[in-house]
Amino acid sequence: MTEWLEIIDSEYLADFIRAGGGSVKFVTGTPDDSAEVSAAIDRLAEKRGFVRVDLNAADTKFHRIDHIFFEIARQIDWAGLASTFVAEGFRAAGWTLEKSPAGFNLAATALENDTDEAELRAVLKTFLRALYDDYSMSQEFRLAMLQLCRAQIAGLDNSAIPVVFWLKGELARIAELKGAKIFQKIGRHNARLMLESLTHWLRRNGQPGLVLTLDIARCLENPKRNERKDGFYYSPGALTEVYETLRQLIDCSAELIGTFVAVFAPPALLTDEKRGVDRYQALKMRIFDDARNRGMQNVLAPLIRLGQEAA
Repeated sequence: MTEWLEIIDSEYLADFIRAGGGSVKFVTGTPDDSAEVSAAIDRLAEKRGFVRVDLNAADTKFHRIDHIFFEIARQIDWAGLASTFVAEGFRAAGWTLEKSPAGFNLAATALENDTDEAELRAVLKTFLRALYDDYSMSQEFRLAMLQLCRAQIAGLDNSAIPVVFWLKGELARIAELKGAKIFQKIGRHNARLMLESLTHWLRRNGQPGLVLTLDIARCLENPKRNERKDGFYYSPGALTEVYETLRQLIDCSAELIGTFVAVFAPPALLTDEKRGVDRYQALKMRIFDDARNRGMQNVLAPLIRLGQEAA
């Protein structure tokens, strides 16, 4: 599907997604075809400077949006993003601070420039306040980013370590974040808002966006227990929740700023009456074309069939 990849690169990654749009595409094909196209999308995303995350349903519980977020969070350079935000905040105020292993040193910078450290702290307070007032991100996410930004300043108290564990779903006790004024763990009820906030945070810190690939091939498998391989398998109920999670990603794509999601599935997604998309009409109605040309596929459609030139 060379033509489709060219469209994804030129019309989406280089244009629509970079400008702040969000899109979810479904791709069906053999494992080899899907792997080839997924690798090609990764190369295109790397060329365009996007943050790339590849997830597989065998390793991540796709019926839980919070688990998807946790796996994405494990592949994000949180400290790097916070460092960029702090450096840009000072740069916008006319200061260029050198960062040491201990962080940005306000006292040393003030001494070098023969100024008062209080002036630098006032600048810091101003742009951290602007971060907290950025309502395009959820309150809990903003509070977490405040702690990560405070950790970039040498000698400033922070809760950055438990915050990172919280973002990754690895925090044992939420009480560890009491000082950060975060009082609940990330779950199904708030994970989608956290993902939307992350996409905004990436772009605010100089990244064009996020390219996320989801391989749902394992979801369509239902072997006998003694024939199962390592990883997760999905009951009929869990499979329905996977389709609901994907449906939610489609419906919130406008809020996933600068995000391209590619969902890879085997042909069984379209042909298996028991485990295919026919079992969840809310998703099927969102990815199937109302009208299709019998002679060729629409490369801009939400669903692409690899290995098929005709629709």
